[in-house]
Amino acid sequence: MISLVAFNQQKPLEEKISTPSQIRKVENKSFTYGEKLEYRLHYGPINAGYASLEIGKNPLLIDGRKTMNIKVSARSSGMIDVLVNKVRDDYETYLDEEAMAPVKYTKTVEEGKYKDSDFALFKMEDGKVSAKKGSVDGDPYMQDLVSVYYWTRLWDVTNAKIGDVYPTIFYLDGKIYNYHLNFLGRDIIDTDLGKFRCLKVRPLVKKGSLFKSEDALTIWVSDDDNHVVLKVESEIMIGAVAMSLTSYRNLRNPLTSKISD
Repeated sequence: MISLVAFNQQKPLEEKISTPSQIRKVENKSFTYGEKLEYRLHYGPINAGYASLEIGKNPLLIDGRKTMNIKVSARSSGMIDVLVNKVRDDYETYLDEEAMAPVKYTKTVEEGKYKDSDFALFKMEDGKVSAKKGSVDGDPYMQDLVSVYYWTRLWDVTNAKIGDVYPTIFYLDGKIYNYHLNFLGRDIIDTDLGKFRCLKVRPLVKKGSLFKSEDALTIWVSDDDNHVVLKVESEIMIGAVAMSLTSYRNLRNPLTSKISD
């Protein structure tokens, strides 16, 4: 997915944060079991594929704690499969229901001839990750590539001001990364599902072979209690790619940010 792949461009975390005396409890007002979000990926007028994010219908127990099983998949389609690369990417996390931190994470990626996979276990008690790609130390509540999206949906941006920066960290491929989300203000956009009031944010990405600049990626999030990603746009070296929400179900709250169909 566009919004997830960019996270890999952040700088590794260097400082280890202290271990908690007890597991935290985080209030979740933004998402719940059974939620499913579906997106259309497009390159200009060309449909490039689709993506989905789905939370299992019921909690799953891991080491006696309830977790939310979340699956993310991205698939290319049509001419992209033929002319560029066939993409078949799958990610999965088990998110602790109370702590809102991952317990287990898997990754299976196939993009043309490139294939990669990972498996990681998170220990909130000591801030360690034991993974196929190596064990690392970090924050007890570090996120993974999937859970970081759901974690950011919990942030209170009621009084956010343009220019505010929201930091967090996450694990990916044997390393821990800093992630900074910049608040750009409030906006109204037209989407495949209608017109919405939204929060406009921008993660820091690395200028290089893919992105034109550090501010090449822009995300619009529903300005309501759900904080659902409505649209993502990214300027790359060969044009612009985007991701747009096409359907949703079982949201935790009414989608009050929607203005019209």
